[in-house]
Amino acid sequence: MKKEGKKTFRRPRSPDEELPLEAHLEELAERLKKSLIVFAIVFVIITFVPINLEYSYVPLVAEASRALVSYVVPQTVTWMGKTYNVTILYTGAFEGFSVLLYTSLLFTLIITAPYIGYQVYAFIEPALYPHEKKFLKSGIYAGVGLFVFGVALGYFVLAPITLRIMLLLQAVPLPPGSVIVGLTMNNLLSFIIKLSLTTGIAFLFPLVIYYLIVFGVVDASKFEGFNARLAFVIIMAAAAIITPDPSGVTMLILAVPYYILFMLGVKLAKRTVRKKKMTRPS
Repeated sequence: MKKEGKKTFRRPRSPDEELPLEAHLEELAERLKKSLIVFAIVFVIITFVPINLEYSYVPLVAEASRALVSYVVPQTVTWMGKTYNVTILYTGAFEGFSVLLYTSLLFTLIITAPYIGYQVYAFIEPALYPHEKKFLKSGIYAGVGLFVFGVALGYFVLAPITLRIMLLLQAVPLPPGSVIVGLTMNNLLSFIIKLSLTTGIAFLFPLVIYYLIVFGVVDASKFEGFNARLAFVIIMAAAAIITPDPSGVTMLILAVPYYILFMLGVKLAKRTVRKKKMTRPS
């Protein structure tokens, strides 16, 4: 009787070998299952690990959410010499749970992202030639850097400025002194996380354009002249949607470096294409 061992999936021996669709789907399902298991384990650990058991049980994620909010939210806002106090409120019995859930999901995504990225790379790696593997690895590193830069820009710059402007607009019609401008913790944390992640994901787009040009899917000449100016208008519109600041300050803070990165990606792609043409044997 044949003994059943650990289930494995067949992988191509070279990039030129083709496997049936069932084999690819089986491997994809297996790697997706591994990613979900790791994500679930990290999520449970982050959600329930305590910060201090000396007096009472307080999860570490609660302190993390407090730290996220305390950096972005000012204690007071001042307009025309009038000072308004800012406080954070809970408006529902389950709002605290939602806050912990948001924070746990955010940190779980950050911690498990390298493992999930590895599973994605391992899935497509057999179909790549050696020079393509090196090219893709450099792209992964660049993608991580761009994503981290976008998240940092969203959290450390865009979120505080946007929130302060919105609070000023809310406080202007109110009398100064004892009047309190209130924010709900759930909506506040949701705003911070969504803005940071959206900005991080947006900064991956120039890298996508770079690879589309290098692999010949898009012609680099499409981003010259009028189209370059049109791209700037589109980027400004997207920045206005991402940042809910009616003054336009945070829109410019996001759009200008994003447009510079976008055009830099186009120029680097054009240079890479020229080098490939020069080194290609005639």
